[in-house]
Amino acid sequence: MLNTIFWLFGIIGAVAFAINLLPQVIKCFKEKSAKQISVGFLILALIGNICYGSYLINLNWGSEIWKLIPIYFNYGIATTLTIILTILKYRYK
Repeated sequence: MLNTIFWLFGIIGAVAFAINLLPQVIKCFKEKSAKQISVGFLILALIGNICYGSYLINLNWGSEIWKLIPIYFNYGIATTLTIILTILKYRYK
């Protein structure tokens, strides 16, 4: 029971962390501007998400990998939103 509760906390935390860039993506679409986004932020976010996500997959490959679904979800969504922001940054230059 306690494991299920903490797994749900993991899901909630992963969703919250993963979509934290969503308001920025929406703002960029609405304003048709991404000048407020730092290129350094985008580069570091992409590097961090891709490298740490890859590290986690490699670390846990074959050993109950399903337990870390919230973390994989987190890095997948965060990486996707960062890529979208990067595209918007260069599209609305």
